[in-house]
Amino acid sequence: MKVSAKRAHKTSDRICQGDIFTDIEVIENIQVKGSKIVLEKISFPFVVCLNQECDLENDFISTNKRDTKLLHLAIAPAFNFEDFLSGNHWAGIFDNNETAKRKDTKTKLIIDNEMPRFHYLKFKESQMPELIIDFKHFFTINRDLLYGQIDKRFCSLDDLFKEKLSQRFSNFISRIGLPEE
Repeated sequence: MKVSAKRAHKTSDRICQGDIFTDIEVIENIQVKGSKIVLEKISFPFVVCLNQECDLENDFISTNKRDTKLLHLAIAPAFNFEDFLSGNHWAGIFDNNETAKRKDTKTKLIIDNEMPRFHYLKFKESQMPELIIDFKHFFTINRDLLYGQIDKRFCSLDDLFKEKLSQRFSNFISRIGLPEE
């Protein structure tokens, strides 16, 4: 069994790089329709924190007078890999993708972390789900909102694996887009 993720044994009172949260709701849109306020939310089964560890640590120990305080944290959605293969991992937010099989060439590249857009996580522990992180859809969430849901922290990645995640994310967002011909 090829392991591409390892849980950290330590836990912290603060949010750390590589923390994975479960059942995080994000406000997508607010509309005023007559006398009603319509609030649209997206619920993500898993999200992973992408901020650098040093920034998160400085934010945690900062006072409001220092410029090291963060307003928002960078997170990316993570999906159960089986849902990803079935094509319905976005659960109605986007149209379903095509289904895939583990033996497909593209799927093998994703599992081997050879596709820059995705980061595959397979833990040694059998109770941990296989996850797929989609870097294309990273976004920010209010820092205090995520701290208010710190009890939804599912696990934290071990140092070596969060560094790999960070490198892959930074490589993906710093790529040079070339037009297709």
